[in-house]
Amino acid sequence: MTTATEVASNMHAPMRTCVGCRAVRPQAELLRSKLYELDADKEQILPDQSVRTCAKRPGLRASSGRSAYVCPARACMERAARRGGFARAFARKMPPVDPAALWSAHGEVLAGMIDLLNRSGTAAAPRVQRLAALATAMRAAVGRVS
Repeated sequence: MTTATEVASNMHAPMRTCVGCRAVRPQAELLRSKLYELDADKEQILPDQSVRTCAKRPGLRASSGRSAYVCPARACMERAARRGGFARAFARKMPPVDPAALWSAHGEVLAGMIDLLNRSGTAAAPRVQRLAALATAMRAAVGRVS
């Protein structure tokens, strides 16, 4: 008889490609960004927090169902902005992306999600551990390209 732990360890993890370095990694190890419409003619790339916390961004509407995944390394974010990885992921021409602002926004969103999940109780402990590992990877891999 197989246990629940054995079944969980044999399950398939969704894999995604980093738009900066093009490495294929598990989805849970990458930062997810979406393209949001600010006005009728202005769009901005922001961290996507709706997947993990079901939060809505007031006043913003996602322009498509596409997302861009980036390794938790600042160099990958800069490479994606410089080489057109975000434009490729969103399948459209993009205005210049500020990788420093996007990097700090991802850090703030991760800290907010960890705080929210910590306050919600012990049922969210695995999610908190996963997000804390991602935040730690962001701090540790500031300049490293994976």
